[in-house]
Amino acid sequence: MAKILLVEDDYVLANTLLDWLEFKGHEAVHVANGEDALSQLGDNAFNIIVLDWNLPGLSGIEVCKTYRDGGGALPVLMLTGMHGSADEEKCRKAGASRYLSKPFQLDDLTREVELLLRQ
Repeated sequence: MAKILLVEDDYVLANTLLDWLEFKGHEAVHVANGEDALSQLGDNAFNIIVLDWNLPGLSGIEVCKTYRDGGGALPVLMLTGMHGSADEEKCRKAGASRYLSKPFQLDDLTREVELLLRQ
C-alpha cells in the first residue's frame, strides 16, 4: 500500500480517483491547489504524487518545479488535458516522472502508479 498525494481541482474527478486508489489498496490524500500541495509535501510522508497540470494559483508545472528545486525526489505523475509532445517535454523539464493525458481509463492510472512505485 502506498500513500499518494492527489492534487486535482476537479472535485468530481478527484473523488473518482480517490475511490479508485483506495479500492486498489492505497491511502490517498486530496488537495485542490498548488499551494496546499506544497504544504502537504512539507508536512507528510508520501510515496508518490499524482498532480494535475491546470490548477488554481500555482500550476502543476510550477508545483513540480518548486518541489524538485527544493530537493524533492518523490515520483510525480502529471495529469493533463494537454496532448502534444511539447507539453510532455514541458512536464519532464519541470521534473515530472510520468505524464498521463486526460481523459484516461482508471486502469491506465493504475498502471502508471504501479510503474512509479516500482522505481
